[in-house]
Amino acid sequence: MKARNMEELIRRKYDELNENDLEIWKYIISNKEICKKISIQQLAVFCHVSHTTILRFAKKLGFSGYSEMRSFLKWEEQAEILYEEKDMERNANNFVSAIRTLEDMNMDDICQMIYEAKNIYVNGSGDVQKEAARVLKGKFLHQRLFMNTVEGGAEFELIEEMLTPEDLVIFISYSGNNQTQLKKAREVREKGARILLIAMEGRGEFWNLADGVIEFHPEEIHTVGYDYTYFPTLHFFIVIEFLALKYMEFTTKKKEA
Repeated sequence: MKARNMEELIRRKYDELNENDLEIWKYIISNKEICKKISIQQLAVFCHVSHTTILRFAKKLGFSGYSEMRSFLKWEEQAEILYEEKDMERNANNFVSAIRTLEDMNMDDICQMIYEAKNIYVNGSGDVQKEAARVLKGKFLHQRLFMNTVEGGAEFELIEEMLTPEDLVIFISYSGNNQTQLKKAREVREKGARILLIAMEGRGEFWNLADGVIEFHPEEIHTVGYDYTYFPTLHFFIVIEFLALKYMEFTTKKKEA
């Protein structure tokens, strides 16, 4: 198992983690120095779970047990991350290309879905995606359009009961293959509500379920000496910026018509 740090392992295994796992991770990321020293029983007490839950969490990340996970925490700070200088230029060009692509993209059908929706809900699959959902909400709030951000599973179950064919759910995902989010999309489809997917370029069930898709194509950065791939996440915010601008343009034309 090669990885730069625990954050990388979490990113790889995120789709397999449940709420208890994420609570354990939340404690570890906030208390790394403590977690390098304490026993599995102590960590279980701090996280309000059983020690077997901690053990299952460690094994989900690919460790043989808790001791190996704790050793990895001690080791990760010594990892040296190298990258090729050309990656900087390649990613800068990729961001410019993404901007030009979105500038030329016709989003009228997507804007029409947003315009017609009685209620709009936005769901992100991870921390960055959730932040992107909050930014999207803020952008449209300035246009006097309210979007509800939906984060937890229990919260989603509540809105699911209220969904109608007049509603729109926007899913923000990196790969478009998050199984928890995909399950939610199936439930949304069963309710007859419309779906907008914002995700990395790809194909699959999520694309088939969606009524509209805005894709982006990130450039990967492969670190030298470690089995670790870095994916820039700026694309989420570039997409959101252009969606807000396109909607502003769309509604302006409607008023002038």
